[in-house]
Amino acid sequence: MYPTILGFIDSYTLMLVLGVVACVIFLEIYNHHTSVPKILTSAYEINGLVAILIGLVFACLFQNLYDFIEDPTNYKWTWAITFYGGLIGGVASFLLGYFLIIRKKFGPHMKELLVIAPACITVAHGFGRIGCFLEGCCYGQQTDAWYGVLFPGMEHKVIPTNLFEAIFLLLLAVGLFLLAYYKQFKYTFPVYMCSYGIWRFVIEFFRGDHRGAFIGNLSPSQFWSILLFVGGVVYFSVYFFGIERKKKPQNEASNSDSGK
Repeated sequence: MYPTILGFIDSYTLMLVLGVVACVIFLEIYNHHTSVPKILTSAYEINGLVAILIGLVFACLFQNLYDFIEDPTNYKWTWAITFYGGLIGGVASFLLGYFLIIRKKFGPHMKELLVIAPACITVAHGFGRIGCFLEGCCYGQQTDAWYGVLFPGMEHKVIPTNLFEAIFLLLLAVGLFLLAYYKQFKYTFPVYMCSYGIWRFVIEFFRGDHRGAFIGNLSPSQFWSILLFVGGVVYFSVYFFGIERKKKPQNEASNSDSGK
């Protein structure tokens, strides 16, 4: 739609920057609310920026892997990127930095981080999808419906799956942030994993751009969406039925002892 703004600003890059800014704002507000030390918040932000850069590298590598798997003989390097590759590489990088540096210096704070992290990831992703809409990539199948969009260089309108996903992600980000900020809801991560896993699996059926091939009739993103959803269910089950249930008898025993 608008690959450049004011004639010289790359719209996708601008949206990525705005997404990072929104991510930092979410983290700053939440950590101030929970009285997390400023220096620890800064450490998270630096680690997050490094993770984003490494995630972009992985996003590109994963897309090239998909293209190679699909047709090794005609494979050519591409600078296209895929979200799940970036998510896997970014999360791995962030965890590495957390355990090797942050945890050793500031102690364990993973529980607090896991509450707000999904909202930060989702709001940044949402702005990224706005960038996709402006750039004209990640579009859907041809349609004559009222919501169809005619991107530059196309002869027919297509479903703006990029815009629909941006709306979904930004709404989900706000919801996750409110749960974290007001309720200290412990299960924001499995909510994110299951919600986005379902959304992405379904929306892939309406995508019209080439995304490479992976396993059977599944697109690469549908494969990772299944794993993300299953991971969210396992995460919730282990945390709720394992850790939380063990805490309850211990707390009851402590209260019983204190009453003697």
